Amino acid sequence: MIKIFSFVCIPFIILAIFLSIFIPLNHAIFSTINHALPFKALWMTITNIGDATFLSCALLIALHNHKRLLTNAVICGVFIHYTIKFTKNIFAVLRPEHTLDLTNLITLGPALKLDNYAMPSGHTASAFMAVIFIASAYQLRSWKLWLLISYACLVGISRIAVGAHWPADVFAGAVIGIFFGLLCTHEKWNITHIAVQYLTLALYLPFIYIAIHRVKSIHDATSLINEGAMVLAGILGLAIWLLSVKSHFNKKTPLLTTE
Repeated sequence: MIKIFSFVCIPFIILAIFLSIFIPLNHAIFSTINHALPFKALWMTITNIGDATFLSCALLIALHNHKRLLTNAVICGVFIHYTIKFTKNIFAVLRPEHTLDLTNLITLGPALKLDNYAMPSGHTASAFMAVIFIASAYQLRSWKLWLLISYACLVGISRIAVGAHWPADVFAGAVIGIFFGLLCTHEKWNITHIAVQYLTLALYLPFIYIAIHRVKSIHDATSLINEGAMVLAGILGLAIWLLSVKSHFNKKTPLLTTE
């Protein structure tokens, strides 16, 4: 698996640097993708399933029987969050919607503040990180692994389709997600103390609440499609969380089973 992600990561690094240098080309590729892709509502849904809230619920569902990876996913998420935040402020690349020389820009989703910079893409980083954790938990190989990688790539493309990121941002985000994903799934990262397991489950609760709370954003068929996956992930995540707590009190065993 490491070889496959290394194979994917190297061209992403090259493309992120190249497009950051040749800004007109970066803008041209963005405009082509942003204007050409049909079914914008679909791309908004794909963007939503690359959101940290959705992925936190999805990882709880997928990794609840893998205590080491479930804990490490929280740590990895913190690493990625602060790396993204730091690099955004360092590069200070304006979002497409704040770039004056773009014409016929298509944007979906809420308006972003001027100081909410573009480089790199947090959604893309989170998606690639989640793919690595799930692939590591289930030892995915062959077409199953490439299917998950395709999902992460679609999340990256969706960020361009909805007008939120430049192509260079997406490639940089993918590199960050791959790097921290591989780092935090390494077998040497093994924090299994019972108190850490309890804390891990507690940290997933806010994401479950936020995901379920998105039901208030559903007001028509389009929003049902866009927000439905998020709400469903929250409900399923809550069910898994409650079952883990029930198992603890009924059997007097650790909240999370051994990997």
